Amino acid sequence: MAHENGEFNVSSEIYTETDFQSQAGINGHSISKFTFTWPEEDKSSGRNSVKEDRDGDLVVVRRKKSTLELEHSQSTNLKLVGLQVWRGALLLADYILHRRENFRSKTVLEVGSGCGLTSIVASIYAGKVICTDISDGGILSVIRRNIQRNVRKNVKVLELDFLRPEAWTETLKSDQDAGIDYVLAADVIYDDDITDAFISTLDRLLSHSNHPMRVLIALEKRYVFTVADLDTSAPCFEYFLRQFEELRYSRGWRMEYIPMGKIPQYFTYERVPQLILIQITKIPI
Repeated sequence: MAHENGEFNVSSEIYTETDFQSQAGINGHSISKFTFTWPEEDKSSGRNSVKEDRDGDLVVVRRKKSTLELEHSQSTNLKLVGLQVWRGALLLADYILHRRENFRSKTVLEVGSGCGLTSIVASIYAGKVICTDISDGGILSVIRRNIQRNVRKNVKVLELDFLRPEAWTETLKSDQDAGIDYVLAADVIYDDDITDAFISTLDRLLSHSNHPMRVLIALEKRYVFTVADLDTSAPCFEYFLRQFEELRYSRGWRMEYIPMGKIPQYFTYERVPQLILIQITKIPI
């Protein structure tokens, strides 16, 4: 964490853990390569990873690797953390690659998309991807440039600010009416005011749709030591749970944790124990 011009800057831990072969981009940003391995037996990856020769002996075929090239910042203030890439986005991308059949031809809405990594991976399989974030700091322009680098179709970029729901209700109305299958959110739980607005956003999306919808939230629990309790806690995550519980039963929401051990790792990053993936669905009445 750096202090600059009276304001604290933060930096994603992934930059010091992995060499993403970064180079200088425009506006002080970096352009980095995020490498991933295609799932086994994926038609996109070149068939099976194990074959037999004429004598019946196994021939191991290396699974195909691909690279996403993304523009991002190495460090920002708290308001513009979306300009960085965080572990939650990589975890969600892993999940999409693992459960790719569930995403084929679906409509996916990502909120708080940051640099667009998760939306870009979703676009490999989904029929339509709506990639959203705030307009501050040129985030939407960064997303558009990253999509141009990696995707040629089926991704729409829109402004969606949790703190200004009136500004996006009409923008998303046609997509909501058509039916959104998945809502994705990565690392949006880091500030209590934003958490409140995020939960209100989920409430609007889930309450105003009769279409079956799944919400997937990936986040890293941030632990701190408090003198008052003489113990460590994850205050932002715990606040999210408390606020979510207030609405959960009245709205008929079901929340479950997806075990990390069941999600293979395709992207290169350190998958720490603090990473979690939550699925939220609406219980049919």
